[in-house]
Amino acid sequence: MTKYSTENKFASVNKNIGSIFSLLSALSIVKQNQFLSKRLGGLGNKLATNQLQLVVLGQFKRGKTTLINALIGEKLLPTSVIPLTSIITILKYGKRQKLTVYFLKRKEKEIDLDQLADYVTEPKNPHNQKGVREVVIEYPSEYLKKGVEIIDTPGVGSVHKHNTDIAYEFVPKADAGIFVVCADPPISNAELDFLVSIKDYLGRIFFVQNKVDQVAKDDIQSSSEFTRKIIEESLSIKNLKFYSISAKLALEGRLEHNDRKLRQSQFTKFETEFNRFLTLDKEQILTKSVISKLLGVIQEINLALAIEKQAVQTPLGILRSKITQFEQELEKIQQNKEDSELLLAGQAQKLTHKVLTGDIEILQEEKLPQLLSDFDKFYQTNRELGARELSKALDSFLEKSIRRIFTDFRKQEETKFQKELISILNRFSEQTNNSIEKILELSSNLFNIKLEKFDKQTELAAEFEFRFAFDEAPVDIEVFKPIVSHLPRFIANKLLYKNMRQTIAQELDRHCGRSRYDFEQRVLQSIEEYRQELNKALDETVEGIKQALHLALAQRKKQTKSSKELLVATGKQEEIVSQVKSTLGKLLIELDREEKEKLPNKKES
Repeated sequence: MTKYSTENKFASVNKNIGSIFSLLSALSIVKQNQFLSKRLGGLGNKLATNQLQLVVLGQFKRGKTTLINALIGEKLLPTSVIPLTSIITILKYGKRQKLTVYFLKRKEKEIDLDQLADYVTEPKNPHNQKGVREVVIEYPSEYLKKGVEIIDTPGVGSVHKHNTDIAYEFVPKADAGIFVVCADPPISNAELDFLVSIKDYLGRIFFVQNKVDQVAKDDIQSSSEFTRKIIEESLSIKNLKFYSISAKLALEGRLEHNDRKLRQSQFTKFETEFNRFLTLDKEQILTKSVISKLLGVIQEINLALAIEKQAVQTPLGILRSKITQFEQELEKIQQNKEDSELLLAGQAQKLTHKVLTGDIEILQEEKLPQLLSDFDKFYQTNRELGARELSKALDSFLEKSIRRIFTDFRKQEETKFQKELISILNRFSEQTNNSIEKILELSSNLFNIKLEKFDKQTELAAEFEFRFAFDEAPVDIEVFKPIVSHLPRFIANKLLYKNMRQTIAQELDRHCGRSRYDFEQRVLQSIEEYRQELNKALDETVEGIKQALHLALAQRKKQTKSSKELLVATGKQEEIVSQVKSTLGKLLIELDREEKEKLPNKKES
């Protein structure tokens, strides 16, 4: 199929889908339901503007932001060894550079580029104290001009979990993605779990192995083969296309106009394939993405129509009685939900207080004697050093020892906590979905309707497990050092030894306290985010049913139309929705077939 015929094909498809949006938006059931209306409006705008949302994903310190900067050819986004807060940064095309900060509870604010770090980095905006929802950067880039928005997400698995689920909400909203791993270390179980949980949301995923400049050539090959094999097995695909690059060298090559660095970065192959995707495949992926999301909205429209259809056939007095009964039963379900939340909180507190405190105590009992023994051996080996050199050596020993102890401890605790937490959260997820089922069953029994199984449950458990993963333990050593440079070496070194040995227990205890607090905060905050996400699904279900019921009641009260006329009107809406669903299903099948025919290497990407 030529480029011209492909463009005509998608222009025709999108025109048909545009007509579908108009049909659905005109339905009275949609007009009266703010959730449905808002979701349709967002999808319609995505299609009309032909804007594909490309989300860049990966664990903390994988070089996602540097990769974006390399694509743009400018150092727009701040990069650092310090993790970013959970704040989305969106790059979109604009004729001039413009940065806008959008807040959670107040109006947006335009800022300069050198102020960006003040809003999106943890040191400048700790715990997101400034209440930033997202930052949008408009920039005159050729990539962005092709109708793509590049979304830089926070590093999954970073140490900061004190923001909302905004970063992760973008995955189901996005259309395609770049998943970034590293050559060293290769893909982890946590990264793989996250990839499995989000793969079905995205129409195309590019797999990039970054930081190849930091690894020997033989190791790059071994790492890429290992990671490719693991991904292929986990996602059930073959011949995965894998791009090994150095985003750092690519960016430096662009900024310095250094062709040698650009060649060494191996970036051109990935960039060429990415450009081909934007030129030839973007519209197909975008169209499929919109259709899939639109079918989900149609499911909710059918639910509301089914309830309204039965409600308008019910005598007014009985309808009022049934609505009252529904709301009374809803209160009981709500109370059960609140009881479940209290139970969830209690189980979380018990886990963090009882299990974690006990493990910390065991850690101190086991590691302190070992640490003191290792310290004595290290001192004996280095006791002939000068006071200044010995002081530095002892500092380094203590820092490395503390880091090793708590890195190993965190890994062990992570495994234990994930197993326990996933069990707790799965129980809560099951309870929440039972509440949704009860609500649907209640409305079904009250109005004698048969409803489709409502797919509201989100795959949060696997995502949560990945987001809970830890990076290496932060270590800072606070040691008082006496002024010993003027003393004879044997006296100075003895003072240093005595001072450092006394400090070891204090430092171990201090880092135990930090780890305990860090674990507790992560667990409690992540559970709260999980709870909010599940409750949102429950609340939307409740609101959709309530609005359908009250719309039917309002129509019956006005009595401008008979029950028969209202039933005919609702039936027409059902026919329209049924035809739309059938049309979209056929389009989706056709697009899938054409994609396989046009792209024999689809499995590679």
